Formats: sequence, structure tokens, C-alpha cells
Amino acid sequence: MSRAQLWALGVLSLLATALVLFEGGRGAVEAPLALRTAAQSERTITTPLLASAITAEQDTDDDASGDEEPAEDDAAETVESFDDTAVAESAAEEPAATADEEAPAEEETSDEGTDDAPTDPNADAAAPKPTKIRHVFVIALAGHGFDAAFGPQSSAPYLAGRLRPRGVVLEGFRALGAAQLPDHLAQVGGQPPNAQTSADCPSFTEIPLATTPTRTGEIRADGCVFPNTVTTIGDQLTASRRVWRAYVQDLDKGPERRATCRRPASNAADDTLRDRAGDGYATRRNPFVYFHSLLDLGDCDALDGPLERLERDLGKVATTPNYSYVAPNLCNSGSESPCADGSPGGLPAADAFLASWVPKILASPAYRRDGLLIVTFAGRTVAAGAPAPAAADLRNGALLLSRFAAAGTTAGGDYDPYSLLRSIEDLFALRPLARAATARSFAPTVLGNAYVTPPGDG
Repeated sequence: MSRAQLWALGVLSLLATALVLFEGGRGAVEAPLALRTAAQSERTITTPLLASAITAEQDTDDDASGDEEPAEDDAAETVESFDDTAVAESAAEEPAATADEEAPAEEETSDEGTDDAPTDPNADAAAPKPTKIRHVFVIALAGHGFDAAFGPQSSAPYLAGRLRPRGVVLEGFRALGAAQLPDHLAQVGGQPPNAQTSADCPSFTEIPLATTPTRTGEIRADGCVFPNTVTTIGDQLTASRRVWRAYVQDLDKGPERRATCRRPASNAADDTLRDRAGDGYATRRNPFVYFHSLLDLGDCDALDGPLERLERDLGKVATTPNYSYVAPNLCNSGSESPCADGSPGGLPAADAFLASWVPKILASPAYRRDGLLIVTFAGRTVAAGAPAPAAADLRNGALLLSRFAAAGTTAGGDYDPYSLLRSIEDLFALRPLARAATARSFAPTVLGNAYVTPPGDG
């Protein structure tokens, strides 16, 4: 072989070696680069409950009607805690619950829960549909009967004469019984009455923590304070990244001047059953304090406070909770007559409370934009020593005001506090709790205009 051939062969060998080294080096670099890129890629994990809730909110925003008030920047609710030192600064910051956490599992049954579930009047609706209503205000008063509240001789002229023509009256809305507490517990948690709640819980008796809900989510044991296996609409709203708040009159007027979540000690007597001069707070009118799901994790301390805060929160959409529960004191709710301060009390006092607070709610940006006001009645007030009312005398009626409801109309049908809870859950696309699951909802009919997709249209 000539010298020239040897030189050419050497050059080719060097080129081949360089090519092999280049390709191997590139592979060694590309492999870890690909791994690092995969490891750094963004991942989003969303629970089914939150996914449906967030989608509902987005659909509502996209389809909002053109006659709304100018929108404010409320991408994130900024409702502050009642108690600035509370562990939970805001309900919106609580971890989201999964669908399995929100309701008891099917296999968790008690001896009472083995019977067949009642027929669901809402069975035709496969799932709640999102609505345009994003702010619900509930004012809970004492029941005096439908005719007393809405009849031509009503002693509540503001309610019957001024508000009724502006809203829809549910003429078939009934209390569960004479006591108020069962109605309040049903409309926030869907739980049925028991012997103690039907007596308005003279003692703040704990239901044993080991008590297991039935397969429908009900607690059938006797007692007043529910274990943390039972959830409320407050828990649902927190889990769906909404904000709720209870505004309870005279809550901060007790001997201890407690500013939030006022309640008796565990298993102690309740000293708020009757009106007191200067302090008309009643535990039974504040249903959120009866649920450990709210007591143990801080929501009650953060979000259950005095009535006076309401006016400030109404100032902006961003500071108005999605769900506001307003509870007047014993005198102003119509529970007492006469009141401890010597005033007449009764339904006229409740009407005066409405005349003072309802205009503030109706003028608020949140109500004008996408709100619903519900005036409801709990129990059936009777004179001292009078017999308990018959079932036929438990009809109190209820009033709904919203730009999505037909003003000056009356809606038939049988409704009760479970229906109230079911309807609000439907409006927010939440899964119904306990007996609300089989209650008749007035949302698709009375508030059908609030649905993005009209009910029944697919």
C-alpha cells in the first residue's frame, strides 16, 4: 500500500471515530434533558367537586345577562374573617374536599338506615345545572302562619304590602313543627328532628362522636351537636371556593362578650332560650354552632359573627359572601311577645327588622348584580300555654326576591326547610345533603330564568 493510501485510510478512521463520539455524546445529553423537561412540566390536580364548581362559575360569567350592574373586579373573594385572630382566616383558603369527603359513603349505614330511601321528586334532573345567581341572602324569622304574614289583615305591612309585590310567594312552604331549631338545622344541614332538637335543645348536648350517619347521610341519634362526619352548606361552599357568613344579632352581647360563634359549653344548659334585656341572642337561631364540622376546623369562629358587620360587607361585590345567613334576635325575629325590654315584639317587630335591613340588601351591588333574597320562617309561634299547632297550621309561606324571579306572583307546591337547602344547593350546583336529596326544589321552576341552560332543555 502506498503512502498516499495509508494517509487517506488514517483520515477516514479519524472521521469515523469523531462521528461515533459526537452521536454518543448527543444522546447522553438529550436523555437527561428530556427527563428534566418532563419533571418540570406543570401538573394540575382538581377534585371532581371543585372541577364542576369552577366550571359552573366560568359558565355563569360567560353567559351573564346584559342588564347586570357593571362588574367589579371580584376574581377572588376578599371577605375578611370576623375574628382576625382565628386560625382560619378565610373559608376560601380551606383545602378542597373531594366528593367522597363531602358525603358519607354508601356502605356506612346504621341500623336505622337500612330502609328504602324515599322517592326523589327531582329524579328527572341528572345533575344540578349552573345558574347566574352567585349571591344568596337568607333572613330567618319566627313563623306565625301564612295568613298572619301575607294575608290582607297582616300585621306585617312592609312584608305583605311592600315586599310581596316585588317577589314570589311560596304559599305551600311549611315548618317541620312548632319548634324553630329543627327548621334551622334542616335548612343548613338537611338533618331530621330528634327529641332534643324538637324541644329547641335546652341543653347543648353532644351527639356521640361514634354515631354513624345512615346511607343517606342522616344522624338519627338523639342530641343537639352533630359529629364532624356531618357536613353543612357552609362546608360545601368552602369546599367549592365560595364564601359564606352568618350575621347573628346580639351574638356579641353576652356576658363573655364573645365576638364569634357564641354557644354554651359542651353538654351545658343553654341560657339563651328566652329574651334578656340588652341581649336577645338565641343559640337555636344560629344553626351553624351545632355542627362540629364547622366548630373543629375554625369556620364557625371565622365566619359566624354579629349582625352589624353585614352593612359593611354589602358595600362591594368582592366583600359580600356568596351565602349570607341573617338571624335577628329573639325580639326582632318575632319569637317573643312581649320582649324583655317591654316592646310588643311578635310579627310587627320582625316586620320592622325587615324594613330596616332589606333595603340595604336590595341596594347592594351583589344583590343587584346576581342576587337572591329569601325571607323564610321557622317553627310556629303560639301563645304560652296554648296547644301545639296541628300539621295544617304549620304553613308559613316564604318570599323570594330576585331579578331572575317573576315579581308579584305566587308559586304553588309543597316546600319545607329541606326544600330551601336543596334549592340553594341547586343554584350553586352542589350535591344535596341528607334529606335535601329527596326534597322538592323550587330553583328550576321559580328561578328558571337564572339557569344558563333552561331546565329541561338538555
